[in-house]
Amino acid sequence: MEPDPTRGNRRNIQVAAIAVCLAAVGPCAAAGEAPSGDAGLEEVVVVGTRTAARTAADLAVPVDVFSREDIESVNSSDLLEVMKTIVPSFYVDRVPIADGASFIRPTKLRGMDSHHALVLLDGKRRHRGAVMRLGSFGPHGVDIGGIPSIAIESVEVLRDGAAAQYGSDAIAGVLNFKLRAKAEGAHLRVRVGGYGQGDGEEATLEGGAGLPLGPDGFLHLSAQVSDAAATSRSEPYDLPIAASGQTPLQATRNELTKDGVTYYGPDAFSYVYARDGTLLQVLPGSDGVPDDLDTRYADNYHTIGGDRPFAGPEQIWGAPARRQAMFVANAAWPLSQTITVYGFATYSRKDQTSGFFYRRPGVSQLLPVRLANGAIHDPRATLYPSGFTPQFHGAVRDHAGHIGLRGEWTVDGMEDGGIGYDLSATYGENTIHYRIENTLNPSLGPDTPTSFRPGTLVNDELTVNADFTWPLTVLGDKPLHLAFGMEHRNEGYRVAAGEPSSYAVGPFARPDPFNLEVTQAEVDADPHDDVTVIACRVPGFVAVGALCPAGDPVNNTVPIGSNGFPGYPPAFASDVNRRSRAGYLDVELDLTPEWLFNAALRHERFADFGAVTIHKLATRYRLTDAVNLRAAFGTGFRAPTPGQISTSNVSTRIGPDGTPVAEGLFPAAHPASGLFGAKPLVAETSRSFSVGATAVWRRWQFTVDHYRIELDHRITLSSRFPVGEVERARLVALGVPGASEIAQVRFFINDVKTRTQGLDVVANWQAGDTSIDAAVNFNRTELLDRGRFVFAEAEYDIENGLPVMRALITARREWGRLALMARARLFGKHSNAQTSLLKEIQRFGPQALLDVEAAYSFGRYRLKVGVENALDDYPDEAAHETCCGMVYRRDSIVPWQGVLFYLQIGGRFE
Repeated sequence: MEPDPTRGNRRNIQVAAIAVCLAAVGPCAAAGEAPSGDAGLEEVVVVGTRTAARTAADLAVPVDVFSREDIESVNSSDLLEVMKTIVPSFYVDRVPIADGASFIRPTKLRGMDSHHALVLLDGKRRHRGAVMRLGSFGPHGVDIGGIPSIAIESVEVLRDGAAAQYGSDAIAGVLNFKLRAKAEGAHLRVRVGGYGQGDGEEATLEGGAGLPLGPDGFLHLSAQVSDAAATSRSEPYDLPIAASGQTPLQATRNELTKDGVTYYGPDAFSYVYARDGTLLQVLPGSDGVPDDLDTRYADNYHTIGGDRPFAGPEQIWGAPARRQAMFVANAAWPLSQTITVYGFATYSRKDQTSGFFYRRPGVSQLLPVRLANGAIHDPRATLYPSGFTPQFHGAVRDHAGHIGLRGEWTVDGMEDGGIGYDLSATYGENTIHYRIENTLNPSLGPDTPTSFRPGTLVNDELTVNADFTWPLTVLGDKPLHLAFGMEHRNEGYRVAAGEPSSYAVGPFARPDPFNLEVTQAEVDADPHDDVTVIACRVPGFVAVGALCPAGDPVNNTVPIGSNGFPGYPPAFASDVNRRSRAGYLDVELDLTPEWLFNAALRHERFADFGAVTIHKLATRYRLTDAVNLRAAFGTGFRAPTPGQISTSNVSTRIGPDGTPVAEGLFPAAHPASGLFGAKPLVAETSRSFSVGATAVWRRWQFTVDHYRIELDHRITLSSRFPVGEVERARLVALGVPGASEIAQVRFFINDVKTRTQGLDVVANWQAGDTSIDAAVNFNRTELLDRGRFVFAEAEYDIENGLPVMRALITARREWGRLALMARARLFGKHSNAQTSLLKEIQRFGPQALLDVEAAYSFGRYRLKVGVENALDDYPDEAAHETCCGMVYRRDSIVPWQGVLFYLQIGGRFE
């Protein structure tokens, strides 16, 4: 792609505008004002330590704390959108056509995948989502979008490897969402918003209330319901027009104007139009297409995308339509002065609708076939005259419950205090039910449904914990905080087969299923004579001694399965369970008033991947009252998730030539993967190191941390292996469903060793009613080693595909009842390779987005008006690996939806 000569100047203007806006919101306060005591460094935290009453500044590891105000500053009912807006090292992209990953979106923390970051809800492990992304490193993490933001009091982000403290998923860090816990008061909020392009309208109603349980207990209830319309950032589907092997009269795009409306789309199978809608040529053929197909193509163009309300329905790249309802109950009830029973429960349901690639007239899914009576069945004439775009629905259901008993056990003679205990159990389940509409199973011919249920994915998890803390005094007067405990976990992953019609192999999966074309072997009564009889029994062409005409539908073979997302056949269904047990020991010792030392040891045994012992050492030294130095080193271990071990899938992807093709993904231990050299998966192991400092200078608070994470045997998706005739024959012999259509095969494999390293810089300034918060993350991943299953293109994209820098700068200012907020979101440069030859590289420049918000308080109520991406900026358009109306890279970290306007009103009733 040629660089835009005006883009640099435009970005300079944007950055200057952002700087002016931030300066206007956050002017310097009077010299005599004192900094607020609510700064994040001073807040008591839960993660990173098992010692009560530690603040973020006192820890040996970096922890960021984001307040209720930070969470409410983002206009979205999706907690993922909130997190990616306020946490610079947290990434989540919006992939419009990615099967289930369009509905349960994978995330990254410090450049590592969602299964490398542990998610806690009120300090307790959260279960995984049902969807594993079938790409990149196969991220399979928690469905954070199933947690309602209205129920969250604050978020703690531990930016350091903590597997030895919390378990095998905490290689990159820990996210802890702290629930609201009040025994009184209520709050209610209504939000509406939409994008500047006139779509994506969203309405959200949310609220909560606290109730007393006995004299000292509480029950806090939270609920959120929302309805968000879909968005589209597509351009008209751009394909060359050719029919029946003829040279197209129009090389790039067909625009058919009818009744004053211009329709964009490829040629209507055997007709070629000029741009003004004039029918230029009718190409003859013997495919049985009615002569009025050109008229019906235009009349039915608006139905291509089902009922999705877009002017260009053939291909939609955007956010799915989404309806959701979520509920949280959090409670605690003291049984005595030393014993409390507590627990929480969550439930969410999300119904989302997205789309797939457009199937234009003339593709194999719409080929006509001959029926048993010799008549022609043409799905273009009966179902989809203009082609079709399958519509994909994901119904996500999530529920979880936690119950625990905590208290303190004291024994006579204990001088240092009692032993604290926390006995708890958590169960969670995440399920996604798939449905696909506006499609067909071509192999079933006229008997095909147009709506299918292709299957269900379920991930559930049971975790039982026994945690203990024991404060001691050692070496005379030095405080030692001892923590130890045990964990039992049972995780299951199930792929349930779809309804039979979604994977059925119908009669038209092979040519001439009704024996209309008869050969000598089938009609010759005496195989020993010299008579050769060949007959074609197609009505209108009954002949002896000749085959049916070339190109006649009797010879067509069409695909099997619900097109777009073939249903999971019984051969792809699976039910995998894993048990693991762990024990840990955690020691925190104040060697001196200035020097803190922490050590953790964890032994974990997996039923299918054996045992491992990992450790962590961390220290913090208070150099002065204003400066702390800290460092940490640890090891980690992550077994492949049950989903990574067991998933089989056939889906549509963009092939090397930029057109949609069928891709088969199989477990590493599957014989289909073995054809290309795959081996069973083994566990990943990690080593992490960090060093940093915190400082306070006048009204400023700073943290700077460098980190490095090396991951051995990292699981990644292999590059694409093309399927030739030999490989296809072997796949068919193995009984692989859909083998005849699979053009390429991929599988997960332990094939790379990576090093992810970077720098986190956080600064806070506060004086009176004015504050500025800035956070910058520099991050880079390198492949230290790769095997033969990852090609040069994948290596380049892994190392260069994410922005090298991401920053957030937020300024707030209050004037009595009025408050203003301005936030700059900055993204660094990155690049992408087209092929493994590395000759065509697209380089994406830095990006700056501006959000502004004004709030006004009156009585119990607060009104907010805001704009996200106020300058309506977009990332660079994609130069390659694009097709079908795509404008921006679908894995772009830089948002590509445009400007968003919102209005919010809320009330608090104490």
